[in-house]
Amino acid sequence: MKKSTRILCTGTLTTAVIAALSAFAATADRGVPPATTGVRASAGTAAGAAPAGRKVMPAPLAKQASFDRFIVKYRSGAVAARSPDALLAAVNAAATRAGVAGLALQPDGSRAVLGVQHVRRLGVGADLVRLSRKLGPTEADALLAQLRADPSVEYAQPDYIKQPLDFAPNDPLYGAQWHYRDSATGIRAPAAWDVATGEGVVVAVLDTGYLDHADLDANVVPGYDFIADAAVANDGDGRDADAHDPGDWRGSSPSSFHGTHVAGTVAAVTDNALGVAGVAFNAKVQPVRVLGTGGGYTSDIADAIVWASGGSVDGVPDNATPAEVINMSLGGYGPCSSDAVTQNAIDSAVGRGTIVVVAAGNDGDDASYYSPASCRNVITVGASGVDGARSYYSNFGPYVAISAPGGNATSVSDPDDRWIWSLGNAGTQAPVASPEGDRYVGMIGTSMASPHVAGVVALMQSAAVAAGKPALTSAQVKSILRATATPWTVAPPPGQAQGPGIVDAAAAVHAATQDIPADPGSPIDNRMPQPGLAGAPGDALLFRVVVPAGKTSLNLRTYGGSGDVSLYTAFERTPTTADYDRKSAKPGNSEAVVIRAPAAGTYYLLVVGETAFADVSVLAVY
Repeated sequence: MKKSTRILCTGTLTTAVIAALSAFAATADRGVPPATTGVRASAGTAAGAAPAGRKVMPAPLAKQASFDRFIVKYRSGAVAARSPDALLAAVNAAATRAGVAGLALQPDGSRAVLGVQHVRRLGVGADLVRLSRKLGPTEADALLAQLRADPSVEYAQPDYIKQPLDFAPNDPLYGAQWHYRDSATGIRAPAAWDVATGEGVVVAVLDTGYLDHADLDANVVPGYDFIADAAVANDGDGRDADAHDPGDWRGSSPSSFHGTHVAGTVAAVTDNALGVAGVAFNAKVQPVRVLGTGGGYTSDIADAIVWASGGSVDGVPDNATPAEVINMSLGGYGPCSSDAVTQNAIDSAVGRGTIVVVAAGNDGDDASYYSPASCRNVITVGASGVDGARSYYSNFGPYVAISAPGGNATSVSDPDDRWIWSLGNAGTQAPVASPEGDRYVGMIGTSMASPHVAGVVALMQSAAVAAGKPALTSAQVKSILRATATPWTVAPPPGQAQGPGIVDAAAAVHAATQDIPADPGSPIDNRMPQPGLAGAPGDALLFRVVVPAGKTSLNLRTYGGSGDVSLYTAFERTPTTADYDRKSAKPGNSEAVVIRAPAAGTYYLLVVGETAFADVSVLAVY
């Protein structure tokens, strides 16, 4: 197929989704998904019927106003550790020094004596004591300070009350969002929200623009309209600072309002008693309009990538809020190796520290034939269904790094479970103004899978910074997503791999708060092949082998599978493509480095994809 110069939206598989919007308009105000035949389209309330959206940050621990139970551990040998009476005397003495012992004025004007009771010895060797009245934060801090000042005290703390951590938003349609909640086939978002909600992160959505929507407005930062061609723009002007979506209808095909649906998955306002939840609901969405009637030009998309990541574009004011994450739920036929403009734009964005997430495409084909799915330095996302299996329409292959819920119209479960629910509009051509036009729409496609991952990346970056860690690099994010993925419920058929599984938001966010190992290389043993290596162009896999003294030779090899890899090796340090001791870079995967009389120690092997590769093995023999 001839490579197109216009990039078409890969978002939804079925035009019936939007065509059905009119049928839903009559029932949408009831706030429940009405029954339909065929494709489900939209549901929810008109935005004006619900409370105004508010930004909510759920606290992982309840803030206690008062404390009457304290845990104290005295060091071994201390007098207070040997008997309850000595313990109570020590606590009473600390309370006296803190000024909280004796008579205390009560709210009703009466006075009560402060008493101390020994409750029990804990399994960790500490003692639990209860006071006869509750102490406020100031008094509790004073008591703890006096206890901790005693050199015989190992530690002292309140006996905190902890709450269940899973955050359940009150958005009415959250119950239909299986793609967040299901522990086997969803992304496990509730557990991730206990750690991070995307605070401080901007996600640029390069798409059809956005609509005003009561369930999104509070989380939108200014974007830009990059469509220069008036016929494509459909808004009567060229490039400008208004990224609103005027509609992309064409003939009898209705408008998709695709960008609004994608943006809602990333960061719909959440816990506002309205509509749906977003993956990173305290992040900000930056709408960048690149798709209009018939799609969008590569030239516009490349400029938008540069601008969204903080680069400069002639004739366009610089971006005041550069994005940490870019989502592109779009694509076109033709490999990225023939699309240098897009690749250069992506490389520049990644060089500025922006993570680029892209949809794999909906052609049930190898993603290597599509751009930007086959570009270097991106995280390409395939789609999974409610059954935890590969969605039949999703592109696949070694370019796909990870999968996420995209919906599956062939599922045999309840039809409500087939769809990815997010934001939409009642209009079929031009949008109906908010709040009257606000709707909730079910769609399927890798366009729906990609923003799940973009939202998870926002959670990861937010969590890392909150934990005092540096922002993650694109390579680190990709590695964590793959290493923490939920395994497939149903493994993809041979030759149709879509990464190691479904993105696990909870595990990925936890990993983002940990130290990244300086030496992440996987160990390999003598004469034990490591099969099944796969990756996209530029992906690098690191291994290490420990060679004992007295060996006459060391043979490091890659072989088998498809694609083209190169092999870089170094002794006692991690090699790179610019810093190595030896390399093998022949066409194909049969690479070998032979070292005579190797010194005893650790040898590192870096396997780098020159093209996409799959089912490659690495082997060390000494």
